Amino acid sequence: MSIHRSYFKKNNTIIENSDVNTGRNPVTQLFYGGVGGNSYSRFIFDINLTDLIAKYVSCCVEPETLTHKLKMTNTSNFDDTLINNSPLMDGTRRATSFTLQLFKVVDYNWSEGVGYDYQVPHVAIEPEYNTAQSNRPSNWSKADTLNNWLVPGTYDNTVTPSFGGAWELLATQKFDHGDENIEFSNVALNAEINNRLMSPVVTNTVYGISFIPGLENITGTTESYSVGFFTRYTQTFFEPFLETTINNHTILGEPDVIIDDRANFNLNSLNRLFLYLYDDNGKPICLDYPPKVDIKDCDGISVSTLLSKKLTCGAYYIDYSLSNIPQSTPVQYTDTWIKPRLNGVILPNVTNEFIIYDEAYTIGTTTVEPKIYGYSVSGIKEDEKIKNGDTRKIYVSAREPYTTNRSVLVNNIQYRLYVREGNTQVEVIPWTMVNMTFTDNYFLLDTSWMIPNEYHLDIKSTSNQQVDTYSKVIKFQIVSEK
Repeated sequence: MSIHRSYFKKNNTIIENSDVNTGRNPVTQLFYGGVGGNSYSRFIFDINLTDLIAKYVSCCVEPETLTHKLKMTNTSNFDDTLINNSPLMDGTRRATSFTLQLFKVVDYNWSEGVGYDYQVPHVAIEPEYNTAQSNRPSNWSKADTLNNWLVPGTYDNTVTPSFGGAWELLATQKFDHGDENIEFSNVALNAEINNRLMSPVVTNTVYGISFIPGLENITGTTESYSVGFFTRYTQTFFEPFLETTINNHTILGEPDVIIDDRANFNLNSLNRLFLYLYDDNGKPICLDYPPKVDIKDCDGISVSTLLSKKLTCGAYYIDYSLSNIPQSTPVQYTDTWIKPRLNGVILPNVTNEFIIYDEAYTIGTTTVEPKIYGYSVSGIKEDEKIKNGDTRKIYVSAREPYTTNRSVLVNNIQYRLYVREGNTQVEVIPWTMVNMTFTDNYFLLDTSWMIPNEYHLDIKSTSNQQVDTYSKVIKFQIVSEK
């Protein structure tokens, strides 16, 4: 499993009954209510999917196994007094107990605009504040200079959303307190993004976030209620993004982490054996279809024939279990991958070896002590500056305690990546399993989507119910490639 972020390529806040453009505002303010109701705003945006489309075209990702989550950071997280306490500068109150929706409207060629939306004080210097405002499109009425929206505000909130209709509902999220972050996730959102990967659109797409129609159409209110989120112009790590979880496993729901048991194959347990394929440049390659695998014992007698499965690009595996064998352990068996086919060409059989042990379980009157290792990371240096766009293979070496060179393979190492914003740790990659092959523990770090910043890497392992976390194992910087 890996994470990819796609950032917004343009966004704007449009306000009902106003032509003021707020495109470059670092914060979007969504509101509803007012005296008599029927006053509200909407946040419209599009997402830069170029890198994700390139991964699909190169067969690095399979859309049917991708899941997506749209994330935006709530500005109220940083000041509890803003939550339904005193009116804000423009007279609105922070909303609580409301529902936001993620919607899509028919394709438009729309412009982002150049304006801001600030409160205009009625004082002598009012014209100076007004210079930040603009009525250049896009705004509530116009998509660009020459073209209006089909419906002012992009859609009519009295019309029921429908697939292929004037507007579609992709997801909703309930906010109890009003300071929660946006995390839209839904089957409909997955289908929408995956369809765009397989059939990239030429025209611009309009996505939007707003209060649900029931709140937009509310009447009888005496105050406006609002909630704010950082936009792509925030110039901090809180820039909004689409988070894509890449899990290319052919079995849905099973993570595509590599845990290769070739070095630790045991009786009475399910073991996994892998075959890896690379071209002459070290790039993973995929076969036309998963090959069959013939298992032979130490006498060369075939004991099983299995159909392999694809885990991810360049990695095929079989799950194999043995309970009774005629030989005494440890004993060596072989696995032969029969006639792998690549681009219609049948390749030679590939034969590998594995040793069977009987150490899967410890049964008795004594308890097992946790296994504690020392960890080091290579493939990246402390305080190294890495150009945005590079991909690094990061090796995690585990050493037995009180030794300096006795390395071991560990099948339950996890890592996470985060940045610091003041005293806050902003998680970039959540705890994720590290691959374990026959020779190494490693993971791939794709920096193409990582914002220039200083990043921290933590390592965690679990043994006999004991969890050991190693914080700040290494820190490095991502710098712009421009």
